[in-house]
Amino acid sequence: MHIFKSKILLKWYYLPDRRTMPNNQQPFPDELNILAILNHRGENLGGLPDWLHGQGWEVRVSSGLEESKSLLTNEISAVIILPLTLKRDGIEWRSLLPLLSPHQEIPWLVVPWKNAVPGSVSTLLMGSQAVADWVISDSEANEIESRIDNLLRFERMVATNRQHTTKLEGQLVTDHKTGLFNDRHFRSRLREEFERSTRHGSPLALMLLDLDDFKAINDSNSYEFGDIALKTVANVLRDSVRNIDIPARIGGDEFALILPTTTIEEALMIAKRFQDSLRQNPAVEETDIAQLRASIGIATTNKFGGRDSRQLFLQANEALKTSKQYGKNRIAFYDPSTRQVICHGAANKTE
Repeated sequence: MHIFKSKILLKWYYLPDRRTMPNNQQPFPDELNILAILNHRGENLGGLPDWLHGQGWEVRVSSGLEESKSLLTNEISAVIILPLTLKRDGIEWRSLLPLLSPHQEIPWLVVPWKNAVPGSVSTLLMGSQAVADWVISDSEANEIESRIDNLLRFERMVATNRQHTTKLEGQLVTDHKTGLFNDRHFRSRLREEFERSTRHGSPLALMLLDLDDFKAINDSNSYEFGDIALKTVANVLRDSVRNIDIPARIGGDEFALILPTTTIEEALMIAKRFQDSLRQNPAVEETDIAQLRASIGIATTNKFGGRDSRQLFLQANEALKTSKQYGKNRIAFYDPSTRQVICHGAANKTE
C-alpha cells in the first residue's frame, strides 16, 4: 500500500514502540496513544490515517490552521505529523513551530510541501538533536514501518543514554544523604551568582547554617538517627526558600543557602522563618525525638562588599562563628560597611 506521493522527513524526539514494549515499560501512559496530523494545508494524505490507525494509534486530523493550533495547545499527543511549508517567513513558522519545541519531547514528522527545493528541509534540523531519516516517494507501507522501527530502536538507545547521563550528572552535584546540592556544586554556583550579582548590580546574600549540638544527638541516639536529623534540616530548608534559592549541605552538620537578589533585611527574615520552622519540626524515629536548633551566619554584597565569592564566604563564616559564640541558635550577619558582625540579642564583634 502506498502512503504518500511526496518525500517525507521523519523527525522523532521521543516515541515508544507500543507494539513490542510491555505495558509496564511504556514511556507514555495508554491515554497518550494519540497521533495528531496537522493537515491545515489540505495535503492528500492518501491511506496514511487508516494505516496509522491500524498500527494502534488514535488518529486526529486538523483541517485548518486554528484547528492545528488547538490540537497542539489543548490535546496531549504522543506524536505530531505536520505538512509544513519551508518558508521561514510563513505563518506556520511563526504560529506552530514555537508549539513544537523539542524541549517538550513531543516527536513530530515533517512533510515538506510539494514544491520544496530538494535539501531545503535540512534547515529544520539545524541545532536540533533529532533522530531523522528520509523515505522516498511512493514507498510501500512495510518500508515505512521498517524505517520507523529502526528510528525507534535508535531513539530508545539515545533516550537511555540521556537518562544515564542525567542520573550521573545529578549524582555529581547532589549530597546523597539529604538530596541537597553538595559542597562542590555549591562553590561553583556561588561563584556564578557572585559574578551575576556584580554584573547586574543586584544584591546577593549567603547564609551558612550549623546544626547545634549535633554530636550530642549522635551520641544519645543511633547513627541512623543522626541522618534523620540531617534530612529533617534539609526538608525544612527546602520549604523555607524560594525556587531561585540554592540550598546545599557543605559539611557534616553544615548547610548553606545562596539567596540571589536578596538584601540583608530579606535574608534575616528568611533565616528567622527557617529557625521558627525548624523548632516546629523535630527529628523523629519511632520513640526517639530530638528538638533541632541551628546557628546562622549571613553575609551580603553591596558597595562595601567582598571582592569575590571566597571573601563573601569568609564573611558569612565569621558571622556563623559569632552566632555560636553568643549562645547558639542565633542569627548573626556581617556588616561590610562597619566590618562588624552583628548578632541578634548580643554585643557586636569587630573584625
